[in-house]
Amino acid sequence: MDHKKALEKIKKCLRLAASSNPHEAAAAMRQARALMEKYQVGEVDVLMADVLEVGARSGSKVKPPQWEANLAGTIAKAYSCRVIFIAGLGDWSFIGEMAEIAGYAMTLLLRQIRQSRRDYIADKLKRCKTATKTKRADMFCEAWVWAVRTKVQEFAGSTAPSAAVDAYIQKHHPELESGTFRDRNATKGKLSERALNDAANGIAAASGVQLNHGVGGSQTLALT
Repeated sequence: MDHKKALEKIKKCLRLAASSNPHEAAAAMRQARALMEKYQVGEVDVLMADVLEVGARSGSKVKPPQWEANLAGTIAKAYSCRVIFIAGLGDWSFIGEMAEIAGYAMTLLLRQIRQSRRDYIADKLKRCKTATKTKRADMFCEAWVWAVRTKVQEFAGSTAPSAAVDAYIQKHHPELESGTFRDRNATKGKLSERALNDAANGIAAASGVQLNHGVGGSQTLALT
């Protein structure tokens, strides 16, 4: 029996240990403890057994734009995950029991927003200078993410990450550092009319994003 199968067996025994039958519960607990000792499985390992870590490729290797970080944070919250950015590799890493769905959602939504960004640049910004084009496209994306946030939360719900997620991060990512993201539109003043127009177009572009639970109410994410 390998480590993964041992964990599954231990989890099954621990579930049986909650039985209302005292003899059955005691026997299941004894078996769980024996397996934990045999396979060197600690309580923390059992706690983390259902936690996954799933990556979604960023558009940047080192410092993603703020709108992309906002999207990652929105998805992580919706699927009760923590998210970290792996600099150098350029991955958003979702950690939690629903990390697989979160990573899938991030990949699909990034694909959609990047296409919307390309379309907006080609349609509205093709005569702008490169720096202006990038800044205005970022404003478009920031508004796109804002518009999608409510839809994602309604689709997936939002509960805090479990204690198992924190235990996983402490074990596998003990040296996390705070990072910063590129915000080309950071300002303390009022937005210009042009920026407001870019934002309005971003919100309109996101109106076509639909989130569905899939066939039979399963947790498979579908975007239409």
